[in-house]
Formats: sequence, C-alpha cells, structure tokens
Amino acid sequence: MPTLWMMRCLALAHFAWGLLLIVTGACLGIGMLRVIPHLSSGTVRTNLPGVLLMAAVYAVPAGSLGFWMVVLGRWAWSLRPCLRLALLITHGVLLLPGTLAVVVGVYALRAAERSTAGGGGLLSPLAALPLVFGVPVLILALGSIVAALTVASSARLR
Repeated sequence: MPTLWMMRCLALAHFAWGLLLIVTGACLGIGMLRVIPHLSSGTVRTNLPGVLLMAAVYAVPAGSLGFWMVVLGRWAWSLRPCLRLALLITHGVLLLPGTLAVVVGVYALRAAERSTAGGGGLLSPLAALPLVFGVPVLILALGSIVAALTVASSARLR
C-alpha cells in the first residue's frame, strides 16, 4: 500500500508540473504571436517567420517537456514496466539544470545582498527567480530518482 501511495503522489506531481509547463509554453507562444501587430517595420508577412521562429524556440521546449511529464505521470499512475528507466533518464537529465539554477540563485542572492549594502539593489528581489525555478525541479528530480531506485524496482512493478 505505501508503494502505491508513493507512486500516485509521484504521478500527481508529474501531472501538475506537466500542466504547468504546457500552460507556460502556450502563454509564451501566444504572447509571441500577439507581438506581430506591434512590430515597427515590415508587414505581417515579412515579420511572421521571425516571430514563429522565436515562438518555437521559447514555447516548444516547455510544451514538449510538459507533455513528457504528463506521459510520465500516466505511466507512474498505471505502474508501467518501463517506468523505472524513463524516470531515471528523464530526471537524471533534469538534475543538472535544477542544480545549476539553485547554484546561480544562491550566488545571485549573495550579489544582491552586496549590492543592497552598497546603496543599490533595486532589482535584488529578482535574484530569487533562479531558486523559484530550480528548487522545485531539483525536488521533483531527486524524489523521482529515489522512487525509481526504491519503489519502481520492487518485484510488483517489474
């Protein structure tokens, strides 16, 4: 029973992250497309390729990762046999950006503190943004790796 409960919580976390990433990708894409009428030079036909390229560069990775997180959540909910390998590969890769974001956030907070002490620091609250993104990614990645190594390797899930 605790195994099933842990996998269901992991699945719900993947569903939540996946939907958040899909919505983020959609907002980025729609926001890029809404810029077209406000461009100062050229016509819509000449500006459209550049805007579509920028929308694809920013929106497609977030949307694709969100879709994959939803797929992983579905696999975790139904206890698919290939779940362990998928969790290890996906979250092993996501461990690096999560760790880097946390390290950058810590250094940014230190720099913001020094800037504030010197009389500046107007944008110091923005130093916490890498932590806002990095800590949840790191928590999900570590939790998924632990679940893949302990729960998903049990004989029931093979």
